[in-house]
Amino acid sequence: MNLTHSASNRLLGNLDEFLSQTLRSFGPVAAARAPGAYRYEEKDSYRLRLDLPGFTREEISLSLEKRDLTVTAKSEREEAFQGTFERTYTLPEDVDPEGIHAQLDHGVLDLTLKKLTPTDHGIRTIEIV
Repeated sequence: MNLTHSASNRLLGNLDEFLSQTLRSFGPVAAARAPGAYRYEEKDSYRLRLDLPGFTREEISLSLEKRDLTVTAKSEREEAFQGTFERTYTLPEDVDPEGIHAQLDHGVLDLTLKKLTPTDHGIRTIEIV
C-alpha cells in the first residue's frame, strides 16, 4: 500500500510540496553572499569600505582601468568569506587616480580615494605680461 500526502486545497498542497523541495536544496551548500560595502564622502576624499573576512592581503587585488576600480578576492581556504569575490565600482570624475590608498585591517578593506583639486583639473591662471 502506498501512502500519499493529500491536501483538501490542491493549490496549497502543491505549494507545500514545492516549498519542501526547494528548501531541501539549501542543504549543506552555503548560499553566496555579498560583502557589506560602505561609501562615505569627506571634504577632500571618498572612502569605500568592504567587509572581506578571511581574505589575506595576498588574496586581494585592486585594478583601475579608466574610472573603473575592480576589487577581486580569491581564496581556497575555508575560513574566507567565500571562495571568490569580484566587484567593479565606477569612480566619480573628481577622483585622483594617483591618490588611491588601500588598507586591510581585520577583514575590512578600507580604500581612500583622494579628490582632485581645482588645479588638478587642468585649470590654471595665465599671467599677462
